[in-house]
Amino acid sequence: MFENILYATDFTESPFMMPCVGVIGKTKKLHLLHVADEGIRIDPQLFEPRMAEAKDFLEGMLNVERNRGVEVDVHLMPGVPAREICDVARRVDASLVVVNYHTPFEGSATMELIRNCKRNVLVMTKLSSEAVDRAGEALDQYCTNLFRRVVCPAAGDASARLGALRALKEEVSLGSVVFAYFSEGAREQTEKLAREAKAAGIDAEAFGKKDSP
Repeated sequence: MFENILYATDFTESPFMMPCVGVIGKTKKLHLLHVADEGIRIDPQLFEPRMAEAKDFLEGMLNVERNRGVEVDVHLMPGVPAREICDVARRVDASLVVVNYHTPFEGSATMELIRNCKRNVLVMTKLSSEAVDRAGEALDQYCTNLFRRVVCPAAGDASARLGALRALKEEVSLGSVVFAYFSEGAREQTEKLAREAKAAGIDAEAFGKKDSP
């Protein structure tokens, strides 16, 4: 399912997060994207050497060391991050959009992607990457640990969420999944979703929190 992945980076993540996206089981092409926020006025050319370095790093980690045959493409452009990420995802027909976690304040690119991008969106936390001891650890084993605990909002198309999680379970070693709901009215639907996930072989539970999603 996740053969064509778009990874949007602002270079603040752990350097090992990018190749971990490329080891999601059936990945054939990885699009590496950086959007230079037009409101910050940074010359996009300043990022070209960093993008080239990241591309070489990915190709080395995924193809030379791991022999996976993943094609890496680079996209660098100015603009509004969430809008450009969604536009590139549509143009390259990405099956999964991956971004690095930032505090999801109102109006952030992460929140806009979750709400508006018509693609599967995976938000990877920097904390999960830094919490794993990489000493002498194979890349596949390291990347497996990044998916040991997953939070999935319960709102939206339940069948689509289950389908994405089933695919993720097939393509990485998925740990436990928490379906989060934020109003009492969504509790029954979320608990039903957790039961259906368990029936599909996914370690899942429902969790409610009265707060902003």
